[in-house]
Amino acid sequence: MSEIQNTLHSILDTLDDQVSVIDHRGDIQFINKSWKEFFLENQVDLLAVSEGDNYFDCLQHQSPTMFEGMMDVLTNKTDEFALVYSSHGVEYERFFRIKINRCTLQEKDCGLIVVHREVTNEIHSEAIVVDVLDSMTDGFICLNKSWEITQLNRVALKLLNIKNEDVLNRSIWDVYPEAIDSEFHIQYKRTMSEKIYITFESYFETLKSWFEIHSYPRGDGGISIYFKNINLQKESEIQKEVFENTDRLTLLPNRKAMSKKVDQAIKSGTTFSILYLDINGFKNINDLHGHEMGDAVLFKIAQLLKKLITPYGTLSHFGGDEFLVFIENKSRPVIEHIVDEMIHALKQPIEIDVNHSFVVTVSIGISEFPLNLVNVNQLISAAETAMYHAKGPRHSHFRFYEVNMTEDLSRRLTIEQSLHGDLSTEGIYFLLQPQLNGKTNEMVSFEVLSRWNHSELGQLSPLDFISVIENSGNMFKLTRYLMEEIFSTVSRWKNEFGFNKRVSINVTSSLLANELFFEDLYELLEKYAIPHDYIELEITEETRLVTSAQMLKNIQNCREKGVHLAIDDFGTGFSMLSSLTHFPIDKIKVDKYFIQRIGNDSQTEAVLKSIIHLSKALHCDLVAEGVENEHEFQFLMEQGCHFFQGYYFEKPISIEDFQKTYIEK
Repeated sequence: MSEIQNTLHSILDTLDDQVSVIDHRGDIQFINKSWKEFFLENQVDLLAVSEGDNYFDCLQHQSPTMFEGMMDVLTNKTDEFALVYSSHGVEYERFFRIKINRCTLQEKDCGLIVVHREVTNEIHSEAIVVDVLDSMTDGFICLNKSWEITQLNRVALKLLNIKNEDVLNRSIWDVYPEAIDSEFHIQYKRTMSEKIYITFESYFETLKSWFEIHSYPRGDGGISIYFKNINLQKESEIQKEVFENTDRLTLLPNRKAMSKKVDQAIKSGTTFSILYLDINGFKNINDLHGHEMGDAVLFKIAQLLKKLITPYGTLSHFGGDEFLVFIENKSRPVIEHIVDEMIHALKQPIEIDVNHSFVVTVSIGISEFPLNLVNVNQLISAAETAMYHAKGPRHSHFRFYEVNMTEDLSRRLTIEQSLHGDLSTEGIYFLLQPQLNGKTNEMVSFEVLSRWNHSELGQLSPLDFISVIENSGNMFKLTRYLMEEIFSTVSRWKNEFGFNKRVSINVTSSLLANELFFEDLYELLEKYAIPHDYIELEITEETRLVTSAQMLKNIQNCREKGVHLAIDDFGTGFSMLSSLTHFPIDKIKVDKYFIQRIGNDSQTEAVLKSIIHLSKALHCDLVAEGVENEHEFQFLMEQGCHFFQGYYFEKPISIEDFQKTYIEK
């Protein structure tokens, strides 16, 4: 900095006026001492704080009029711009004048010098007052104690779209009778009667406008009103609120918006229900097809559910694959009907494009106010807890919250957390149960069954953990571990004992649609030198055999390589019947439900006989599951069913015991 510049800055620092110098880009090059002190004391919107700040950025939002004036001076449209504005304080009104002139900076760069001064004490005559008021950016109205309008400035006339001669000396309530008993009427009366300064914001329907109001008591008993139109500010606030409360993916209300709605309903004492909806196994769609495809599926689901829910309540996207539904004043039967509608609607394939369609299932938990707990977090947590319970065996699809569910949820979360580690150290192991030829008593294949001796929870039933594994997206991880363990054992048996029987592995629909699962299957078979026709994939009858083009491709490729397919638990739903005519199923396993009723239910026996005849017509092997006594065995043999699996022959046993009993001998 040159000596002349130092001297100039020192001189400017001695002035009481606030002075700043800005370049043509709006960047502040210099502010004097008075400017800094005034800003720190008053935080005035029209003053930027320090060197390096961009004054134009500040003014474009705070004072477009002043910004336009600066541009006019900078572009030589005018030599000077001056503006008087009021600053509204609790005790009295203060007036300030800003004057802007062009100046030359270094290297002939054009800039501006801004001089800011308080002029409150200079306003001493009516002529000056009128001049000041007309140069203000705020609208101004003066009312006497009889509510008559005695003065308006030009901004007020423009904002209110009126003429001076039409309203001067008339009661403001005659001019605007619709404002009587409005917020404006109430606050102006308070200012006049209590002689206090009041500021507020309110919407005036007549002018379709929001106004920010500053109302001051006057010494003559009247009031002075300063106001400005804040429509743009309100629109910005509304847009911001909409943005903050809208989920970007689905365009539904988000977690924040729904939590606010629930909280308001609680405070009002309204009876309502919360439905917490989770898409089962959605992680698999993301893993298999990518997050872009997953997002497309979520958007389609959101559209479908919104159309269905809108007549009843509000749908929100709570994040990930979870949605929340808020429904007021509906009984349990009505809620159950709505849930049934949602479940039915989602049974239809969700088509994304010609090559991709998906069938999803959902689990729904329901909490009720005031029946279940009393605040937002508790109610949402209760609905989520019930949702996890709906993910039990043979998905019940929905559950209402019950107090005893919380402990069960803690157990479920402990199981899920354990799946994040190395499964070989978590206590998961495998048992084998043989399938036998009833005529020869020969072992023809065996099924691999997962078991878990949990370090915290002890011995777990498959009913306790299989659904947790599936719904947490860890089924691929478990099955990969299973195949590695079993295939290494089968390879050893093949080399040492000449083992050549089928190995039956249970798979879910998520695995059938997972190309990575089949890649791993083929790689492991090659790694352990196991022929493809040793392997049999068991598909539960609840599984839809084909729900996407990728699943169809995987199944066809699998069959071409020689891997066998079996239908497990057949007969409980007959959902596979149409698929039996299109796909070469090798084996049907009759559900133990039918076996347990032999000798007790003639209708069930008739259905069982039909299944046996069906398997023969389709040239499929038929295995009876759950055979536990001689009577069941003899009945099935007489009807032509010759393959069995059940405790009557052998319970599931360890790999070591299986080797001794069925392999070594």
